[in-house]
Amino acid sequence: MRSWNRFFSQYLKDVKLWLFLVMYFLVFRSFFLLYFRDKIDSASGWRELTAVTLRGFRYDAKVVTSIMVLPFLFSVAAGLFGREKASDRFRNIYGSFLIVVFTITCAVTIGYFREYDDQFNHILFNLFYDDAGAIFSTIWSSYHPAIYLAIILITAAVIIAIKRRLLKDREKATDRITEYTHTLPRRIIAVFLILALFVLGARGTFGSARLKRQEAAITKDEFLNKIVVNPLYALQGAYHDYTRNHAIAGVDAFLPDKNVIKAAQSVFYSTEALKDLDAYMLKRAGGPKNKPPRHIFLLVMESYDAWPLLPKYASLGLTDNLKRIARNGLSFENFLPSGAQTMPSYSAILTSIPYTAVETNYQATARKAYPTALAETFKRLGYRTRLFYGGFLGWHRIGEFSRAQGFDEVYGAPHIGGATAKNEWGVEDEYLFSFAESKLDDSAPSFNLILTTSNHAPHNVDVEKKGFPLRRVPDDLAAVFDNTVSLHMLGHLWYTDRCVGDFVQKAEARLPRVLFAFTGDHYGRKFINAKPDAFERSAVPFILYGREVLKGISPPGTAPGSHIDIAPTLIELAAPKGFPYYSFGRNLLARETGRMGIGWWKVIGRDYIADLSSGQIYPLHDRALPKDVPEVSKLKTLINNYYGLAWLRVSQGSLVR
Repeated sequence: MRSWNRFFSQYLKDVKLWLFLVMYFLVFRSFFLLYFRDKIDSASGWRELTAVTLRGFRYDAKVVTSIMVLPFLFSVAAGLFGREKASDRFRNIYGSFLIVVFTITCAVTIGYFREYDDQFNHILFNLFYDDAGAIFSTIWSSYHPAIYLAIILITAAVIIAIKRRLLKDREKATDRITEYTHTLPRRIIAVFLILALFVLGARGTFGSARLKRQEAAITKDEFLNKIVVNPLYALQGAYHDYTRNHAIAGVDAFLPDKNVIKAAQSVFYSTEALKDLDAYMLKRAGGPKNKPPRHIFLLVMESYDAWPLLPKYASLGLTDNLKRIARNGLSFENFLPSGAQTMPSYSAILTSIPYTAVETNYQATARKAYPTALAETFKRLGYRTRLFYGGFLGWHRIGEFSRAQGFDEVYGAPHIGGATAKNEWGVEDEYLFSFAESKLDDSAPSFNLILTTSNHAPHNVDVEKKGFPLRRVPDDLAAVFDNTVSLHMLGHLWYTDRCVGDFVQKAEARLPRVLFAFTGDHYGRKFINAKPDAFERSAVPFILYGREVLKGISPPGTAPGSHIDIAPTLIELAAPKGFPYYSFGRNLLARETGRMGIGWWKVIGRDYIADLSSGQIYPLHDRALPKDVPEVSKLKTLINNYYGLAWLRVSQGSLVR
């Protein structure tokens, strides 16, 4: 009887701590909603908010129950061995420690959400591959972490004080509840209730299937769906995604039936059962309509969104040069990046292999050129291949990776003039393009990739001094501009655009039969308000320009595509008829039915865009959603086929197992 009383009184203290920690997440979710209230869809009301709160409680209970196992074991020990003071001491210290961890995690997820429009996801762990010094420097200059850390610690201290006050032992109340269980039948019932509550909390449900991450998407409001789970649960999910995609059996995560041949036949429209994945990717060039380009420049621009090119944002004047170029060239409006960061997208552009959350540039298979490698293919065509990167070549081992994938010459910030680097990410774009201009040479055909850096945090280019004219929000956009970003920050997009326009003009004047291709590495995550639509928060441009090379050529309507389609499109404009090449993507100038652009868990068609992480399909450009939109389940199968094959090729090689 005494052992039971000791245990049960300690258990009741565990329950109070459990309730306090669950309430902590409830309060944080309310604060998060208030802080990002501008992101809430105008159609969402109290019904959606209530649903988010109730579903969020289940995820909170799941997390808190799992971390309360240790105090519970101390309570059991107190009952068996009379170690009540030790149990009280541990619970007090452990509870305070959890509050510090919760507070830091919740504060960080707010900053993370501001940058990536999501709670913790796989990108967080990809940052381990990044330049730690550059990241820390950017955070230090942009976010002043010392001040925030002080605020976080003060907040944690206040919450700990509140915890001690609220959880202060009320012996009389505890004794009354404990006395109620003095008979054996009542103690047995109490044990069953304790176990039932533990199972309920750990599973998040009484149902046959435990609560899963995908069940967070309970409303039509994407923002509300993203905050259903708490930061710790989101962090666990991000780590799960990262480890799953890096595991030996990662292909099984995308192809549960393990039928690689079936997936390859679906992706490459084949009926053959081949043993080599590269054999599925083999294509034969149709031959160029005009004389092939002598010089090709592929410009991959940092955080260069598609939305500023839309007519409704024309008054901002951010991308006037590229819009002018597009009017005289070919513009593919429905175009997705392969990743949400520079290196995933760059790897996909360079290799024509979809990004699958595996860092291609660090894989053993990437030590030599993939058959699909863009630069290597142009080298086979007789082109001199060059990379001009505004950053430092040690970043993500981009220099080594690019050489391995076929670039004869690789230039970075030190070649351009490291002293001109105004921030940790590299030189300003004007110096990058000036250096590329100094290398313009018609002695041999050339393929050149230019990767810019200026439109990147900490956004410290003095764009006003360089001529950025916008000093106030244009009248036609004043009603929708909510200061989510500053005009100074948007000026960096204008600055890159100005540099691009100047370079194109000079290169076109000095080189014959030149072809330019333009795209952004990823959506810039910067918008004039907190509610960009699905297209605006996803798409990047893809534009081709070359007066001689593209004469008489037009794209087949609003042909959708993505980064993996750049390589075959450029190759088909340059390669002689019958030239063999390899690619996951397709020539955007070919007239194909059923074409789709494959991004990171997104698919774009001619008149829709699907976000497969949330299972939502949206119309494009204020048009109505057509009736013949593919089912979400079929799109998920398609994208999993792409990812499964890409994972296999990058992680294990070409052999179909």
